[in-house]
Amino acid sequence: MTEQTDAARAIESTALGRFEPRTLTTAASAHLDLIRAIAASAVMWGHVRAHFFVDYQHLRERNAALSALYFFTGFGHQAVMVFFVLSGFLISASILQARASDRWSWREYGINRASRLYVVLVPGLLFGFLWDKLGSTLFAGTGLYWHALEDLGPAIAQNQLTLKAFFGNLFFVQTILCTTFGSNGPLWSLANEFWYYVLFPVLLFAGVAWAARSTRRAVPLTILAVGLGLFLGWDKLIGFLIWLAGCGLVLMYARFGRVSRRWLIPYLIVSTLALAACLGAARVGRSAILGSDLAVGFAFALFLFGVLHIELGAGSLLYHRVAHFVAGFSYSLYVLHFPFVLFLRAWIASPERWQPQGRHLLFGVVIGVGALTYAWLVSTFTERKTSAVRHRLRRILQ
Repeated sequence: MTEQTDAARAIESTALGRFEPRTLTTAASAHLDLIRAIAASAVMWGHVRAHFFVDYQHLRERNAALSALYFFTGFGHQAVMVFFVLSGFLISASILQARASDRWSWREYGINRASRLYVVLVPGLLFGFLWDKLGSTLFAGTGLYWHALEDLGPAIAQNQLTLKAFFGNLFFVQTILCTTFGSNGPLWSLANEFWYYVLFPVLLFAGVAWAARSTRRAVPLTILAVGLGLFLGWDKLIGFLIWLAGCGLVLMYARFGRVSRRWLIPYLIVSTLALAACLGAARVGRSAILGSDLAVGFAFALFLFGVLHIELGAGSLLYHRVAHFVAGFSYSLYVLHFPFVLFLRAWIASPERWQPQGRHLLFGVVIGVGALTYAWLVSTFTERKTSAVRHRLRRILQ
């Protein structure tokens, strides 16, 4: 029996060892950092606009500049699809790389993922509680914490400020078994991310076990994968397909190691146009298929394949430093900004939202910069300490 088990493991190792992800170039890594920061900023600026400024249909005056402003600050949801693709690309590559080099460990994987998520999530939940409690106490008369927010969904912040929601979000079952915590609606995507982190390696090793004819491993892993799928539901599985587009990108990037300039420029043009078409359709709502989350995610994955081959900025130390800096607090920005911005709305601009005129537009810019600064400051004590937390967890679990 031992010999058969060892043989099955050898077959599994060989099956995965045939593929090794391609190492990112310095320029490609910087491009990914910059895209991640832009996506997080898109979510934040969209919420600043929705919190402080009237909806487009309520504008007193309309012109091309304001139309463009409202159009380009409306891609917050699509930015989350970008996060899913980036996550699928980076996480699946790390798993495949670890397994190909015989360094895979469920314990190490769990430590890496838990430290990454919790080092920001825990402070995010606590700060969210603080801002929501302050806002609902000091500015109860505005009604912002006791009624659904205009253009931001049906959630009522005060009703979701519960222990059940707090611990549900802490264990990533928001939108599955409970609501998001307080006003912090963007936390919905963290549940997706966490369960995709679990589901992908389970599916991967189930498939490898079936290929190796190791039913003793394949059957329980397959049952676990099916159970996870039923637990998550259809909507989250659609998001998982978008996440898997990032995994597909890992395969493409390794298979097509170098793309000549002759082919890269036409590819970038076509993929950019395809992504723009999907984003435009999602924004105007004229095509349910072209503007769907799946279409946006797949189009972005194809676009990103071209971006990874661009060596523009490869020799610029400034570009690398700036990209790394802005990406270094992008997760914090995503998790922290919403309750903070809502508090500022209750304090500064209640009860009526502003018309987008000169002075108010300037105020909006200042508020957005304030949210960026706040997220960066908190990240210096949290997100920046991820490696230290990871090291401490390793020592504890040893």
